[in-house]
Amino acid sequence: MLKIKDKMLLGIVAGLGANTVKLTLNTIFKELKWIEMGSPERALGIFLPSHTLTQKKGRIIGYLADSTVASLLGVIFTYVLSKTGKNKAVLKGSIFGQSSWALLYGVLGTLGATKISPGSPNTVLAEFISHTAFGATSTYLITKFGDSGQNNATGTLGQANLNDSILESASS
Repeated sequence: MLKIKDKMLLGIVAGLGANTVKLTLNTIFKELKWIEMGSPERALGIFLPSHTLTQKKGRIIGYLADSTVASLLGVIFTYVLSKTGKNKAVLKGSIFGQSSWALLYGVLGTLGATKISPGSPNTVLAEFISHTAFGATSTYLITKFGDSGQNNATGTLGQANLNDSILESASS
């Protein structure tokens, strides 16, 4: 099995992989007419007004923005797991995905980070579900493809910190 040692690259891969799951859920929810917009449309609102949603370039920008945020969150999740350990990683990821939803869509959305807001409670609930799946999937991918020394609290970073402490104690 291919293992990714670089934490940043691992996070990007996990974030983009998890975003595929989130976007698939968005598509299903749209097909079922449960939601009027998905994550790329909300992400587009960071850069452009809502009337650009129907334009091809506007949709491309929405997907690029959404994928960029997903990559960043994947990197953050990777570093969090490297510090907290991979035990119950999917649960940790689910909660982290929900926290991301609350921060990005709740707090920042209310503060005007995006010009596009959902029109119905169904969309807000669907975003919660898709962000939960995003978090769970990203941490699953991190534990599956990450180098074992990168995915636990005593991995490379933890070991370096321990060695630094030992060296500092010996020199005192």
